[in-house]
Amino acid sequence: MTAVITFALVLLAAVALGVYSRRGVKTTEDFLVGGRSFGAILLFILVVGEVYSIGTVIGFPGGVYAEGAGFAVWFMGYILLGYPIGYFLLPLLFKAGRRYNAVTLPDVFRGHFKSRPLELTAALLCVVFLVPWAQLQLTGLTVALNGLGLGFTPLATVLIGVSIALVFALLSGIKAPAYVSFVKDFALIFAIVIVAVFVLSQNSSVTDIVARADDVSSHTVIEHGRPLLHTVSTLIFQAVGFYMFPFIIQAIMSSKSGRTVRRTQIFMPLYMLMYPFLLIVAYYAISTVPGLTGAQTNLAFIEVARNLLPEWLVGVVAGGAALCAIVVLAASALCIGTLVSRNVLVGVPERRQKSFVRVIIAVYLLVSIVLTLVVPNLMGALINTSYYGFTQLIIPVLLLIFGSRVRAGVMAAGLVGGVATAVSLYVLGVDLGGLSLGVPALGLNIVIVGLGRLLWPKAERSEAIWTRTKAASPVRDTVGIPDQDPELAKERI
Repeated sequence: MTAVITFALVLLAAVALGVYSRRGVKTTEDFLVGGRSFGAILLFILVVGEVYSIGTVIGFPGGVYAEGAGFAVWFMGYILLGYPIGYFLLPLLFKAGRRYNAVTLPDVFRGHFKSRPLELTAALLCVVFLVPWAQLQLTGLTVALNGLGLGFTPLATVLIGVSIALVFALLSGIKAPAYVSFVKDFALIFAIVIVAVFVLSQNSSVTDIVARADDVSSHTVIEHGRPLLHTVSTLIFQAVGFYMFPFIIQAIMSSKSGRTVRRTQIFMPLYMLMYPFLLIVAYYAISTVPGLTGAQTNLAFIEVARNLLPEWLVGVVAGGAALCAIVVLAASALCIGTLVSRNVLVGVPERRQKSFVRVIIAVYLLVSIVLTLVVPNLMGALINTSYYGFTQLIIPVLLLIFGSRVRAGVMAAGLVGGVATAVSLYVLGVDLGGLSLGVPALGLNIVIVGLGRLLWPKAERSEAIWTRTKAASPVRDTVGIPDQDPELAKERI
């Protein structure tokens, strides 16, 4: 009972902040991108809140428990490699977004390349690969709360998560995930550190924990050959696509300046300090919670928490896990609503856009409930291939940044070819000796774009976003900002 009370208190604190964040949300711009006014602290909390989902506290320890050091190197490695890419890439995307009054990446493509086919292709790609993200969060939420023994049924767990996410998304738009992430991050970091501290109190040293794990498994080393190739190739491929997730790009568009975006990237790696604590818990679980197989490995962190923590702290862990899922769920729902209303549909006026987004959010979350409860494994393949899809977007993004004579239709064909290749290889179960299936898919995307450049080049080179030349007047859109933006003038990159 004590655990349920502390769990409820954590959620109530989050709900209070979510409702508070509604202040000042009046226009469509306020709802979708926070009035483009987020400072460094709020933007930092928003972005890390969306990056570190329930997979951090559930998936990472479970993956280490099941696969060992290779999983840990991959998981931490692609995030760490992604940060320096984001340091250079995200301010440029922000610059393009401000120039074209964009909210989404397809908005940027439409404004820069003047291409409806490329906009629609990119938007559909984002929607398709974002749909299973909600089910992933709800499934993780169910695993966490059931594993912690709070007594909720799967239906009750899913309804709690969706109801809170729906309130956040409908009332406050993007501000809710930002504000609620303050509570979520505190609960998450506190839960991870406190479980690790209890583990260390039961052992003389970290060396002993690893040694005992090594006695019952081979999880402390990465084997040469196939395992190493898979780890390295997947790590590099996903690092390239790390910041192509559409809810992260929409979050970046809420910043008040490119300098603010860059500043947040400097401090993002600080959150990686939680992973040593998670590793300690995961290796401790290998020797003390044996026999977890398949989906049960996701219970590694949860089982250790239940065995070691007093009941009230179990409630805090449950609250942190729940908010990890709810924040990303709300952000994903808002992002899909935005993509559909702005980029898939055409001609939605500004006065009706917010209403369209809200309707789409409700439908998206309703579908997620049904899929999670009725066919919980249906989206497994798409979840595993999300990076295969999103990473394909890096090609038109690079052509946007550096300029090119590639036709927009060719870029769209490259996206379709890359995605079709990755999904086909995955569904057919093709074995490339450990090489990530995303690598040949991205390679085909590059080949299609390269051949298109040679065979059907544009007459003029598109402008490179990275240059210091004076920006062209922004293209008007349903979410407007002044033509002469003083903040934009400061942010010439």
